[in-house]
Amino acid sequence: MTVFKNVKNEAFIAMTELSYSHKVNGEKSIKGTIYTGDEVISGIDRGWSMEFQGEVFFITYALPVDNGESVTVEFDAIHEFFYKMGKSAIYTVLNGSNTAKAYLDLIFSGSGYSYSLGASLVAFEKQNFGMKNRLALFNDFINSTSTEFKVVGKTVTIVEKVGSDLSTIVRKGFNMQDLGLEHNIGDFVTYAKGFGAFKDPEDESKGRLEVTYKSPLAETYGILEADPVVDERYTQTESMLARLKELVESSYSISVSLSVEDLQKAGYRYAFPDPGDYISAINEDLNFQQKIRIVGIEESFDVLGESLDKIVTCHSLNSVDQKNQADASNSQNWSDIANGVKPIPNEWLTNAIQNATNALLEAQTELKFTNNGILAIEKGNSNRLVILNSAGIGVSTDGGKTFENAMTAEGINASVVNTGILTAIKIQGTNIMIDLTSGEVSFKDGSISSTNGKINIDLKKGIMYFKKNSTNSSVMGDNGFVVYNGVPTTSDIDIYDDKIIAAVGKFSDKPGLFGNDGLEVASYRYKRLPNGSVEYTRVAGFVAESNGDAYIFPENNQTFQIGFPNTKTVLMSQTNEIKGNLTVGNLNASGAKNAIHVTRDGVRATPAYELAESYLGDIGRNVTDHEGKAWVSIEKIFSDTVNLDIPYEVFLQVYDNARVWVSDFRSGAFLVCSDQPNIRFAWELKAKRIGYENERLVLIEEIENEKVEQIWGPEEYKEEMGGGE
Repeated sequence: MTVFKNVKNEAFIAMTELSYSHKVNGEKSIKGTIYTGDEVISGIDRGWSMEFQGEVFFITYALPVDNGESVTVEFDAIHEFFYKMGKSAIYTVLNGSNTAKAYLDLIFSGSGYSYSLGASLVAFEKQNFGMKNRLALFNDFINSTSTEFKVVGKTVTIVEKVGSDLSTIVRKGFNMQDLGLEHNIGDFVTYAKGFGAFKDPEDESKGRLEVTYKSPLAETYGILEADPVVDERYTQTESMLARLKELVESSYSISVSLSVEDLQKAGYRYAFPDPGDYISAINEDLNFQQKIRIVGIEESFDVLGESLDKIVTCHSLNSVDQKNQADASNSQNWSDIANGVKPIPNEWLTNAIQNATNALLEAQTELKFTNNGILAIEKGNSNRLVILNSAGIGVSTDGGKTFENAMTAEGINASVVNTGILTAIKIQGTNIMIDLTSGEVSFKDGSISSTNGKINIDLKKGIMYFKKNSTNSSVMGDNGFVVYNGVPTTSDIDIYDDKIIAAVGKFSDKPGLFGNDGLEVASYRYKRLPNGSVEYTRVAGFVAESNGDAYIFPENNQTFQIGFPNTKTVLMSQTNEIKGNLTVGNLNASGAKNAIHVTRDGVRATPAYELAESYLGDIGRNVTDHEGKAWVSIEKIFSDTVNLDIPYEVFLQVYDNARVWVSDFRSGAFLVCSDQPNIRFAWELKAKRIGYENERLVLIEEIENEKVEQIWGPEEYKEEMGGGE
């Protein structure tokens, strides 16, 4: 089946037979016949395109043929590169000597294609290079530089020679059934003369470079002259002589025809050859033993897209490629084909395709005779057809794209079977077997689904899928259970799916509980109300927010505890570890409260400074003035944390040989005086924390240990310390 597209880029499918031509000069073209597809047959016109092997080809010629009972369309198409480049013109010119890059930039700039130059080229002269379509200018460049090119996607690669030098050897009578040789005698010459650059460009009367070459074969065949070579780029005798020698020695060429199947049997390492590849061919009967080059490939396809045959044309190693002999008429031919003025010539196609096409055109009945068999197409609906060949009978309702109902030597395939009584011992399908004797039902693969789509069991992957509605679904497998917001992105259990709400299971090295947009683990109480609804009350639990915050909350009026399970006090044992920031209300510790530091001798702990009352402190330095006074301001932010309306304490340390003291206390500053001027000192302020001004050695009443000795010691020790009653 072939996909065609109209100018609106709407796609249509049609059944076609076609021949694809691919040559060493970059040519990619198609010629074929359309049998089915009413939209294509009736609508194909200017601007239509088709897809073939992942590339786009534009229709350049379409001829409807009335066969009486049906209509077919013969068409030609060329690769989009040749079509679009032939439809785009250059309106500027280059004159004089320019680099290859300058010429290529002019051709490809704004074309939608890029180029890759893989050949080393010297600057050369062109006059009035431009004012033509891009394709004509590109062919002019290729002919002038004797290079080759290939088109892959939107990139055109230009090299000296395309293809690879393979080690494959084909020999008639050994691994080649037939090897056909065609000698090109008409172009044979033995003598050539070339004219290069002028000795003095300002005075051409002084003469120019002239070089001749005569082949050793001239002694046998005489002087057979080639057309003169006139090219002012040649300034050295050696380079002109090499050009003439190539022209003469390559004038006698031999063409070799093989089939790609033969090449594959001979060890060809690719499933399909590329133009430009070199192989070695031997035919002792013809006394032929040379390295030859693939220059063209013709491949034919039937209406189902299956390859019929592949004919490979080769030249001898010393032959001049047809591309390098092309002149201005070659560019004009491509332009005419691109513009629809000329169809693709019949000689570009194989005889087999021409004969098949002629046979189809002569058939005036509802039956179409193709290389794939006999097609019977319904008059009113061309999508409904029957194909008959030696393999069996197939019935299609989609224009031959698929044959859902078929009868072959292997059995009968039917989408619907209407029968009165079906007698069987077993009913066996691709993925299911039903034993009507034992009642056993087994599945090899596939899935089991409910008719409402809410339950699906994937037998291959071993997972169960549940869908509540469009916003909630869940999947259960051998590694866990996942709840989704909507439908899962993939059919596998994937904890990295952004639709996941929560997951529990072993999805990595360790089992865990995961939440994609926050997570809550909590205890709830519920009761049923008189109206039938249920009221839920969250008691206690843990919450992790999507922004990284985490909370542990107890039941109302209960104390959160970590560590000892028999207490209600907030306790942290040495085995508890919290990484990150921890914010709490009241924190009571029965052990040390330390800060840890990395030192050269390991991680060391420094204990917190403890007082009997709740004080906060600040430390600083200052200097008295020439009068021996210094007002020290209390930082405003610090003053927000302490109560400065009640007495606070200031401790001083003098750094000079003098005496200092605090002379005045105020809520925003304190006055330090010295018995000498300009005295340095340090100060430390301690003030009671706001809200805790009256607390002193607060009794922790929540501790309900029956044996207080675990913390304080035996009763007799308490009595010795005066703590007994």
